[in-house]
Order: sequence, then C-alpha cells, then structure tokens
Amino acid sequence: MKVLLASSPIAGHLNPLLVAAGMLKNAGHETALYTGSLFRGKIEAAGVGFFPLPADVDFDLRDLGAAFPEWKQYTPGPQQLLYSMKNIFVNAMPSQFRGLEAILQEFPADVVVHENYFFGVLPLLLGTRSPRPVSACLSITTLPLPREDGAPTGPGLPPATNATRREQFRSIARDFAAALTNPVREYADQILDELGVQCLPGPIVESTAALSDLILQPCVPSFEFPFRQAPGNKVHFIGSLLPQGLGDVPPQVKEAKDAGRSIVLVSQGTVVNDDLGRLVAPVIQALGEHKDKLLLVTTGGKSIDSIPFPLSPNTVAVPFLNFGKVFPQVDVLVALGGYGTVTQALSCGIPMVLAGHGQDKPEIAARVAWTGSGIRLDTGRPTADQLRDAVEQVLSDPAYRIRAKTLAQEFAAHDAARELPLLLETLVADRQAVSPGTKARDDSNDARRPRSTRRPA
Repeated sequence: MKVLLASSPIAGHLNPLLVAAGMLKNAGHETALYTGSLFRGKIEAAGVGFFPLPADVDFDLRDLGAAFPEWKQYTPGPQQLLYSMKNIFVNAMPSQFRGLEAILQEFPADVVVHENYFFGVLPLLLGTRSPRPVSACLSITTLPLPREDGAPTGPGLPPATNATRREQFRSIARDFAAALTNPVREYADQILDELGVQCLPGPIVESTAALSDLILQPCVPSFEFPFRQAPGNKVHFIGSLLPQGLGDVPPQVKEAKDAGRSIVLVSQGTVVNDDLGRLVAPVIQALGEHKDKLLLVTTGGKSIDSIPFPLSPNTVAVPFLNFGKVFPQVDVLVALGGYGTVTQALSCGIPMVLAGHGQDKPEIAARVAWTGSGIRLDTGRPTADQLRDAVEQVLSDPAYRIRAKTLAQEFAAHDAARELPLLLETLVADRQAVSPGTKARDDSNDARRPRSTRRPA
C-alpha cells in the first residue's frame, strides 16, 4: 500500500503525521510526506519519503511574526485567528493542491492522509471522486465535528447542562460564525470556485475532516465533548501518537525523583514560543525557590538565553526533550496546551496546568478542566502567583492525578501502531472491492474540473 501524508509546514501539525508514517512503514507500507522543506532532514532520517511544498507556500513558520509580520498586530482571539486562517492556511490551498496533483502522478498513492489544516486536499475531496485515492483525516486537534449542544468550536465552552445554557451557546455560535467561521468559509469558497470545484459543505476545518473517507482521532472518547454522530461511523479514536523523540532524560531528573522531589515540566511548544516570558519565565519566578521541586523546561528549539528570567538552581532548561522518555517521571505539566502535548501527557497519566489563549488552546484546556485532569488558567499570560497556586493545587489534590490516570487507562486500551495501519488497509481494501483495479465511483460528488488556480484579490 502506498500512503501519502500531507501536512502544513508547522512542527505541531507535522509531528503526528510523521509518527503515523513510521507506524505505516513498520507495517510494511511505502510512505511519503508532503510538507515544508524545513522538515526534510527529520523526515528522511525516519526512512520516510519526502516531497516539498511548492516554493510559494513553503513557509518557515517557526516564528509566525517574522513570516507574517501583520500577524503580530492582532491580539490572540478571533481577529488573529481570522488573519491566520486566511493568510497562512487558505491562501496556500491552490499551490498545495497543484503540488498534490503532481505528486500523485509520480507517487500513485492508495490513500492520502492529511491533517485538519492542510486545505490543499479540499479541491481533491470536492472534485470527481472516481480518479482520486481514498482519504483519511488524521486530526491534530479536538474532534472537528459539530457539538451536540450547538456550541461553536473556538471559545472553549464546557458542555451545556440545561436549556438556558444551550440557548446562550446558540447565540454565541451565531456571533462566532459572523466574526470568524463565515468569513473564512466565504473566502475559501472564492478560491474553490476559481479552482472549478464545489463550495464547502460546512465550516472549513469541519469540512476537511467530514469530506474524508475516515477520521482518525489520536485521543480517547472520554476526552471529547458530546458531538453529533458522524455519518457512516467514520470517526475512529486510536489513542495517543507519542513521538520517539531524541535525547535522554537529563540526569537531574532521576536525582530529583530519588530525593522525593516533584518534577514540574514546562513547555510553550514549538509555535507560540517567540516570547518565553509568556509561561516559562513566570513559572521559574513562581517556583524557583521551591527546593522540593525540579523545574524541567523545554524551549521548543529556542536558545536557553532567550528565557527572560535568570534560571534558578532548581531549573534545568533544554531546547528539546524526549517526551516519550521523560513523561513517566513528570508529576505535573505546565503548558500552553497544544493537542499533541496534552494527549501524550494524559496517555501517561500526568495532570496539568494550562495557560494557552488563542488557536485551539481554549478548546483543549476546556476539556482538561471538564475531565478534572488539570486546571485551566483562562489567560495567555498568567502571573507567577496564578501559576504557583495552580501547580500547588494539582500536586496537593490527588483527584487531578486520579482522573489523569483514569484517562491513561483508556489510552492504554488502544494500540495506534496496530489500529492506524489496519484502519487504512481496510479502507483501501473496501475501495478495491467496490471496483477492482480502479478507483471507486461516486457521481454524487462530481464537480467541474479545475480551470484556473488564480486566487482572488
């Protein structure tokens, strides 16, 4: 089976697909990744084929503010997200799609696996079904389907518990749609029309998943809010995708554990780490004098010197950490709350304190609070006092760890390395059974053939 995986050029988007590519490779399948040139070395080192994005969308997004200076003009929230969706993701769609079509001529994949924000797959999914391979959306965020209570995806609202709250959510959803969802959808539809294919059937991120033949959710059902059932039972929870990572656990960690000290892992991730004063610095300020704790800081690739606060004697800071090795030693995670980091930590039973604001961070933090596996600080810039109190609460109240351990047991019931290849193999086999030697036909999804790749002004 030939598998092409496609990702936006962002580490947090790519990493789950690279883990999946490794699993598929180990299962005997030929795999290749289509993403930014920045990741060529990492991908080829894993023994996976590599195809670069077209030059005009081959961004280096390690510093969003440098790549897109206007992005910095917006505070985290709907307006910054609107700018990001249009300029970083939607505008890339035509070039991503052109590249995808060319790659499929050279690498005739049986299945295309894409993440939620790789919109270059949309013209493929909205076009004629007969010539295309089957597709699977490997979700890199919370389940991208409508919630049962009608709440919008974005603000991080917990499930409604009564009719009054449901009505409030419907009102919030209308406002949110007017400010963000509808403008992004209309903007994308202009580009899709220029490409000669149908318009989106719903919000763009939801459509990227719903139009696929399969949705692979690297999580467990108990971490998700109730949602409307997807047609055809296409959603499959597969547990965590924990990357192997590089490097060993710093020796200070073992020394601290042997001495009975708590290990506090601090991470701002690999995207919103342009200013380590958001989270890393105030954690050191808050807990730097606590001799009963070891602060283990990862800067996500940034120089240690970029931490705008002196390192305390109980702090160990490194650019990268092998989470697969270090998580079993961690007592509490303090993070902005990226989906991969959170689900991987929960798979190891680690409670957490989350202080993310913007992107999908409120949604993820809301689920952590709802499941009782951690504390949500509803701010992107927590104070030292807020962080100190929250970490102490998680460490002193066993309920957080108990709930995180319960979720870890649910994660342990899944084996993504077995389930993910099997699901894709079954998907491809079902297509071949419908029409041996050809691609299956579905005239209901036919559309006009592409006639232009000019994007709207």
